[in-house]
Amino acid sequence: MSTDRAPELRRRPRDRFRRRLVASLTVFVLVGAVAAVIGAQQGPRLRDVTYDPSGLVSRPAQRVILTANQALQRVSAGDVTVTPAAAHTVTSSGNTIAVEFAGPLAYDRSYEIAVAGVRAPGQPATSELRTTIRTGSTDVLALVPATSRTSGTSGTSGTSGTSGTSGTSGTSGTSSTAGSAGKDRIVRRSLDAGGATTVYQAADITEYARLGRSLVVVSGTDGRSAVDIVSLAGGVQDPSAPVEHLTLPTAEGRVTALHVADDGASFGFEYADTTTGQSRDVGLYVVDMTGTHLPTAVAADGKPTAGAVPMTVAQWAYVPRTERALVRTGSDDLVLVDVSGQTDPVRLGSATYLHGFVGTGTTAVVETGAGVVRLDLTDGKRTPLAAPPGSTDAAYLGRIAQLDEDTYVRVVGDVRPDGTLAQRILRVDASRASRLPVVVPADASITAVCPSPNGQFLAVATKSATSDLVSIVDASSGALEASIDAASVDWCGALPSGDEIS
Repeated sequence: MSTDRAPELRRRPRDRFRRRLVASLTVFVLVGAVAAVIGAQQGPRLRDVTYDPSGLVSRPAQRVILTANQALQRVSAGDVTVTPAAAHTVTSSGNTIAVEFAGPLAYDRSYEIAVAGVRAPGQPATSELRTTIRTGSTDVLALVPATSRTSGTSGTSGTSGTSGTSGTSGTSGTSSTAGSAGKDRIVRRSLDAGGATTVYQAADITEYARLGRSLVVVSGTDGRSAVDIVSLAGGVQDPSAPVEHLTLPTAEGRVTALHVADDGASFGFEYADTTTGQSRDVGLYVVDMTGTHLPTAVAADGKPTAGAVPMTVAQWAYVPRTERALVRTGSDDLVLVDVSGQTDPVRLGSATYLHGFVGTGTTAVVETGAGVVRLDLTDGKRTPLAAPPGSTDAAYLGRIAQLDEDTYVRVVGDVRPDGTLAQRILRVDASRASRLPVVVPADASITAVCPSPNGQFLAVATKSATSDLVSIVDASSGALEASIDAASVDWCGALPSGDEIS
């Protein structure tokens, strides 16, 4: 009898396990079915949003990525609304939607993105995905000479040429005094808070530029320049990383016209050999940050070539968001140089002055004997720059700085009876020119007008016999946002420069 009951006793635990397994699977199936029904009735939902707040205000073609909780049918540009309005394109794949903005957005502003009619493949229910993003605030890097102190005042209105109150501290969020032992300082100043933070200090700084997470700093006097790469941590010099001192082409030389590529892969400068006491072999050199960090001459044929006699340069700058440089040679030829050396240079005729670039960088504004034109860098086509009445009615016509595709500012001036120049800033679009209400003191002159990367603000640099001042003003109204007792700001590094640029 015990023999007959043994198989039955063994089967009972197995039967109970099977029943529990079936019950569990049934529950899972039911839950999945219910979830599918609910999902079909509700439509897709937003799971994640990713973007770079700083990139949105400093570069075009920046994306906001919306990720849904399930795969989506194709989303078109007509399904996406951005408020306040900003030009954009839309692509979608799988469960993601990419909203790409044509140009930089405004600083420190909220934008709402709404995607209507979103549905999963094969499902009838639709939903709306909605999110709000916040762009980054702006800051500038300014060069403060050893005898100056940064201003601690910022505001929403005022006039260029009046500085605020100097502070005494060198910590973040407060003004900082002149550098120790007579050193020049590169300081970071945020427009939405008073004060400045010292990023780096050294004697006799002449030029500087951001290079990814580093600074390139040019210093020296009397034709004896040095070029250093300074690592940054937390936005200031990294005390644990040694400063890299570049080996220049000759024992002594003068470095000017420093520019860096947007991606930080290279930078370049104009170099003159001064070992004999005179300037020789003056021309363009580039430094590949992915290689040996040794300056390489851009030869007369437009190709970076070690040991070559460099191409003579009157003005040059990197084309925004590329590894190409637009060069006006000493003989006024225009050459588009691939700094990486991967493609051949392109010759684009001649010009007497390089003003700057338009929008995404495929167009340059250049001056010729026939006037100012927009030069298409892709095909060489030239079209006259808009010059409505009042935009050229002055004895002095200075540099043009483009704000966006349709609007630019220009410094113009008239000669006073005493022979000095009375300067003013014009804001010009296709149909009208108007004076930007920025006051320049009678004893000062404008040395540069440099737009912020998104064209929202202007840095107006002025110089008098006793001081340097940079006023940050609203590009539309001229209202003062901040003032810094400084000689320059890093925004000006996007404008072409050369020996003839002060």
